[in-house]
Amino acid sequence: MTRTSLVLADPSPVEHDEDTFHSLLALEHRRCMHGGKAFHVFFCRLSTPDGARFPMTASVKRLLFSALRESLDETDQLGWFVQDLVLGALLSNVNAKQSGVSNSAERSRIQRHIESRLLHTHPSLVVQLYDFLDFPRVRGAVQVNTIAGPY
Repeated sequence: MTRTSLVLADPSPVEHDEDTFHSLLALEHRRCMHGGKAFHVFFCRLSTPDGARFPMTASVKRLLFSALRESLDETDQLGWFVQDLVLGALLSNVNAKQSGVSNSAERSRIQRHIESRLLHTHPSLVVQLYDFLDFPRVRGAVQVNTIAGPY
């Protein structure tokens, strides 16, 4: 008799690469549109006080990913919107009737958490969050340039 064992997936958070995250965003956006659900995604990038790109070393990327992961639900998905530059978060438990004020409060809470984790070791960085309650146009569109620019 052959025995079959079930191997459960590793519960550790997944950091999607740019192509995978773009595909996930497009798929989830279509699903939300068909189901009449809210679609909420936001992007985080780090810069210096003068607006230049903050150096995204491996340790900075791990710290940013960890800080963002801690501030979200376990079902939210994280990935690189612009590889090694802009980290994205697809929020899965969004109430379509949430007011702009509550979304703003949530955004502020997340930003404060990221800053509290990163500013101890990197006091010169600036955390920037871009919030979308609909799908930002991707791949060569103005939104990508806006989020990734000016560096």
